[in-house]
Amino acid sequence: MEIDPWASKGIKNYDEICEKFGLEKIDSTKLPNPTHLHRRGIIFAHRDLDSILNARKAGKPFGVLSGLMPSGQMHLGHKMVIDQAKWFQDLGGDVTIAVADLEAHATRGLSLEKCRKYAIEEYISNYAGMGLNPEKTSIYFQSERPIVQKMGFTLGTKTNLSEMEAIYGFSGKTSLAHVQSPLVQAGDIV
Repeated sequence: MEIDPWASKGIKNYDEICEKFGLEKIDSTKLPNPTHLHRRGIIFAHRDLDSILNARKAGKPFGVLSGLMPSGQMHLGHKMVIDQAKWFQDLGGDVTIAVADLEAHATRGLSLEKCRKYAIEEYISNYAGMGLNPEKTSIYFQSERPIVQKMGFTLGTKTNLSEMEAIYGFSGKTSLAHVQSPLVQAGDIV
């Protein structure tokens, strides 16, 4: 089994995935308004979903963060992510989308201008059509958020290349911008 942020191979045992990554299986019958993705077991596990469900029950605010890497046309995998974000939004959550234009630039060799065009024309313009409420969705570009970039740089001072190679499978051929991408994503989260 091989899983990294950009691909997965040889997944046969989902129990093994849950154990390896500290995930809990989802019982869709216990979810409020489960989507077809939950009912069919496509979304089969979680980490800390209970904290969101408990916040919802208590009437406390909660939010979710997702991202998109604008490197080409949308496909069904992207739609599944938006369906999940919409589910959280329908439960009352705030939805934030980080446009990973810096990652697309670093990993796919696209110009930031091309990334911006893909993001707007292929992704953002379709999100409302897929049900996300634009008035309740916050979207930003990593390249336009200096605080995210600064946080990625700061996190880089606490991480070494050996750790990045072990976690993400980077090699000596991987560009430093690509190596920095997961740290910028962590900056999105923090």
